[in-house]
Amino acid sequence: MPVKFGLSALFRRRSAKLALAFLAPAVAISLVAFTARAWRDKNGFASRQDDVATQPNPIGGRWRSGLAFQPEADKLRRRLGRRFLAPGREVSVLVGALTLGSERYIAQITRRQDDDDERVIIALNGGPVGAWSGLNGALSDGAAATDSLRSLVERLALDSPDQFILAQLRGSAYYTVARMVRPSEAGDSDTYTGPLWNVVRVSEPPALTQNKPRSLWRLYYINTATGLIDKVISQEQGQTIVAEMSGWVPQNGEQIPTRISWTVNKQVVMEFSLTNVSLGPRQ
Repeated sequence: MPVKFGLSALFRRRSAKLALAFLAPAVAISLVAFTARAWRDKNGFASRQDDVATQPNPIGGRWRSGLAFQPEADKLRRRLGRRFLAPGREVSVLVGALTLGSERYIAQITRRQDDDDERVIIALNGGPVGAWSGLNGALSDGAAATDSLRSLVERLALDSPDQFILAQLRGSAYYTVARMVRPSEAGDSDTYTGPLWNVVRVSEPPALTQNKPRSLWRLYYINTATGLIDKVISQEQGQTIVAEMSGWVPQNGEQIPTRISWTVNKQVVMEFSLTNVSLGPRQ
């Protein structure tokens, strides 16, 4: 049965507290609340882009050359724009509407490329709710995120074209499962004119024991005509999650999907609609 999501947020005078609850068919999971002040103190993160972008540690040429080891990832990184090819665009801030069930929030997703990892900070309605990195996994209030909050953070962080490129940094394995794939309903029709995909499986490192994501692999469907990702398939606790990316348009010289929709059993459970993106250097 499809999983239904519900989310509520409360912000008090001196802190931003958020309680998340995703409702399953028979179980309602309550998530921990936390404050923005505690988040900054424990993690050294801030929700503002300038705080993220001004940290030292410039990117070198060797790091960027290392992103060329996987042929499919190398092709996509060149297709996406300059943020993986030249300095000056290591920090991207995506702002848009996040819909969870019947609830709607203004979401800000800050993605920072470092020499050895990517770090992602997620804020809803101006308050930080979680973060992700390859080293620490999904975090909440300085500790490992749990339950539905963990799923939320991992989906926003990992169901991403950027992660298809940067998963190389933590030793993920890439395997081309199939080429020129068509949807199953098309069968062997000689008149089919729809999209075809190259399907690449990205698997987490087998030695990863701590902070590993719920889904240890993801299937990326790369459109053979556009060279861009159409969908990402993963699995959580026996359920197949399909993240469909659409509305690819140039944004400040970068190719970024303006809409990502997550479905379970063909029912939409989460959706992110991009309204603004900005990119800047990591200083």
